[in-house]
Amino acid sequence: MAKTSDLEHILKKRYLFWDVFTDRLSKETNWFFIIERVLEYGDIEDWSWLKKNFTSGQIAAVGSKSRILNPKTKAFLKVMGYVS
Repeated sequence: MAKTSDLEHILKKRYLFWDVFTDRLSKETNWFFIIERVLEYGDIEDWSWLKKNFTSGQIAAVGSKSRILNPKTKAFLKVMGYVS
C-alpha cells in the first residue's frame, strides 16, 4: 500500500482528527500535528502506523516539544527510547 493511501487511511479516523479538515493536512507540512494526535489519541494500530510513516527523530521532536501530550504519553515515549 502506498504511503499516500496510508495517510488517507489514518486521516479518516475521526477519533484522531475530529476537529480539522483532513483534506488540508499533508504529511510533509503537518507532520508535527499528525504525530501529536496519534500519540495522544491513537491506539496500538495507530502507533504501528506512526513508526512506519515517520522517523524516530520526528517522533522524538514531538515528544520533547509538544505542550499537549499528557504525562503518561511522555512517559511511554521515554520508556520506548524516543525522549530522554
